[in-house]
Amino acid sequence: MAGMDKMVKKGFIRYTKKKYPNEAERIIRKADKLFPKLYAKAPDIGGKENAMAYNLDMMLIAISFFEASDHRIDGSAFGEIAEDIFSKLRFLGKFINVNHKWQMKLLKKMMYKRYIPYSRLVDEKIAKGEWGNTWKIKINPRHTNEGVCFDLVGCPLADYARANGYMNILPFMCATDHILPEIIHAKLIRTHTCALGSDSCDYWYVADKSKTAKKFKGKII
Repeated sequence: MAGMDKMVKKGFIRYTKKKYPNEAERIIRKADKLFPKLYAKAPDIGGKENAMAYNLDMMLIAISFFEASDHRIDGSAFGEIAEDIFSKLRFLGKFINVNHKWQMKLLKKMMYKRYIPYSRLVDEKIAKGEWGNTWKIKINPRHTNEGVCFDLVGCPLADYARANGYMNILPFMCATDHILPEIIHAKLIRTHTCALGSDSCDYWYVADKSKTAKKFKGKII
């Protein structure tokens, strides 16, 4: 997901110019000045060596605009901003539909190929006292053959939000996780998150026309 932080910043800039045209330049400049100060408070989770670290950068971008706009660009705006960002990827839905079993199988292979080596690297780093409370991964804790399933254990975003008074907006950021799966005709089934007090966040991607998807009611962030 390299470059996602840049896409997110552009999304916030577009939103700011759209909603606050007379103040946009001031808000954007202030957000740019705030970002390094916010980043300085963040835990060291490995920077570019950590393939998941961009998530922390994205959260800090959101917080910088939240603060720069005097809390007007808040959690209620994050969904609209995320929808705008991902709108440019909607065309993928014409080619990727995980209701086709072979496409879900390919998605599973790609995601596990990424996360299994990452999990091993995290274990090595934590054993050395590095990367703090970065995301640890449990692959397929449900022991299911359906879809793609994993848990992220621990969350530096939640740690940061809790320590700096942003827990009220963190759930809105987590809720945007549902957007990308919908583009490829998947449903994210989630029952708990660190943002709501758990020690982990569960991810189970199933085909959106499956019995499992239709049976699951509600949307946990």
